[in-house]
This record gives sequence, C-alpha cells and structure tokens, in this order.
Amino acid sequence: MDLGLKGKCALVTAASRGLGRASALALAAEGAKVAVAGRNVGALDELVRELLAAGASDAMAVQMDLARHETLRPGVDAVAHKFGSLDIFLGNTGGPASGPFLSVSSEAWQAAINEILLPLVDLSRAVLPHMQAAGGGRIMFVTTVGVKMVQPNMVLSDSLRLAVVGLAKSLSIEFAHENIMVNCLCPGPFATDRMEDLIVASMERDGLSRADAEAVWLDEVPARKFGDPGDFGAIVATLASSRGGFITGTAIALDGGKSRAY
Repeated sequence: MDLGLKGKCALVTAASRGLGRASALALAAEGAKVAVAGRNVGALDELVRELLAAGASDAMAVQMDLARHETLRPGVDAVAHKFGSLDIFLGNTGGPASGPFLSVSSEAWQAAINEILLPLVDLSRAVLPHMQAAGGGRIMFVTTVGVKMVQPNMVLSDSLRLAVVGLAKSLSIEFAHENIMVNCLCPGPFATDRMEDLIVASMERDGLSRADAEAVWLDEVPARKFGDPGDFGAIVATLASSRGGFITGTAIALDGGKSRAY
C-alpha cells in the first residue's frame, strides 16, 4: 500500500535498534526522508545505508544524547535544514532499569525523568515550529503497555511514561487545528534487545529459568508470543501518513491483547 509518504521528512530518536530501528525502516520503505538520531553517529552509519537500500528518499544520522538536552534542538534543526522540512517525529527513548519500588534510588528517578520525559518536552518544542511552517505534521511517542496496566518491577517506566501520555494529550488538543496529530504507541512485549534485557534481569533477580522468565511477560498476552518489531513499524508508518489525519490524542496498545483495555 502506498501511504503517500514519499519525500516526507521524518526524525526517529533512539533509532539504532529495536522499535526505533523498525520504525525508521518502515518509513524508509514508504519513500520518506529519514533521520535517525543517537549518541554515536558512527554506529548509525550502517542503518543509514539500510534505509537508503529500503527505499528512503534520503537518510542521515544525527547526533543526539537524550540525557544531554543541549544536543536536542541543534539536532532537530540540522535535520530540518538538510531535508528542508520536518513532517514526522517519532520520540523513542531508552528504557530505564527495572526493579521493585524500594530498590529504585532517588538518583535513578532523576535520571529517568531526564532521559524519558524531559527530552520529549524539549524535542517537541524543537520540532513543532518546523511542522507549523510546513502546515502540519505527526508526532508519536513510544511509551509502554504499562500506561494501561502496571507491570511488576517496572515502576520507573510505568510512572514516567504515563507523564508522556499526559504530554501527548495536551499537545494533541493544542495543535490539532494546525493539522499536527499527536499520539502515543504503547508496546507490549516485542522481540527486541530491550525485551532480552528484561528477561535476563528477571532471571538474575528472581532466580527464574529462561522459560519462566519469558512466561512472566507472556502469560497475560492472549497472542502467546512476542511481537514482531516490523508490525510496530507498520503502525508508525500508517499514523505518519494522511490516513492518520483524524487520529490524535490517543494511546494505542500494541500488545497482543495484554492490557485488555478498551
């Protein structure tokens, strides 16, 4: 299906692996210009080549460290300068450490705020003027199924990403009249490096076998499997297109039925 994204300009943060990478590739396959952001531009060079091979109109790597907020606006402006516009922003962030509430230090809370919530605030401030100048755009934040049903030992992720949902809802109301649609994507357990890290953490912390650790994440998933990151990317591309022109202010569960929420 041609989603009409050829030549549209997209920025994906935390794009070197997992759901960010899958989303960048999905946008590239639709012919978009795709910028992938991360701390190590050199590590993204191979992904840039993959994006061009997948069909991207253009592609670039841009240096951004989500924990160093002074790198964010210059990175956004560099993308808009090279591509001539900025139509699509996928705000993806790394996941914080897992663990029960009393094991989480004040320093870990502050770090999570600085690396999950505040970067999306600053990035939104930076991308919105470019979208306003272009006459519209799409902003999507990657959160977690934990915003719909809390998950054990994920207090940092569940708490901070609920704040991200609130941010998205506020932006959706404020900017919909300018054809800027803002939504959250709430992934459940996908087959990513992040999921592998969580499985290993469960094994080490709770003394579980691998099968039992995987069951912690899959027992409440009616689909009984880990998600394919490519399916996540397909939803990103659809929401980024004109077909997402009347969808805003939503938090969409991509979780194999885990949340059981309406």
